[in-house]
Amino acid sequence: MAHRRLSILALAAATLCVRAQPLYPTVAKAEQVKRDTDRRLILETELVAEHDALVKSKAAVESNPTRDREIEVHRHEENIKALQRELDSTTNNDAARNPKRVLVKAQHPTSGADNTKGTGRFWEPYNRAPDTADFSTSPRRDSHE
Repeated sequence: MAHRRLSILALAAATLCVRAQPLYPTVAKAEQVKRDTDRRLILETELVAEHDALVKSKAAVESNPTRDREIEVHRHEENIKALQRELDSTTNNDAARNPKRVLVKAQHPTSGADNTKGTGRFWEPYNRAPDTADFSTSPRRDSHE
């Protein structure tokens, strides 16, 4: 019985110690502003370096176009876009916390030969014409006959 009381007391003491610690580390406002300023400076420096590397890569592609050099140009362009997104998020913290939602609307055909039977056309994300020569799948009503 004494052993049980001792273990309950130890558990309670451990729980109090855990509760006494802050849930998240906090940073002073001045320190956070300094960190944000340093981050922005680093991002701007990297952006300038990427622009320089892009100019050099484009010149190399113009002098001797190869697939590797074109890939390098593409990589620098993507790095510039990523750095610009990071810089935009540092200037507007509200936009970083609440990203914009993108709405995608499906394009519905207004008229067509495949809509004349009274059945709706399935959603086609690439807006391609239906392939009438493909008989690999058949409608459900015909598959069990």
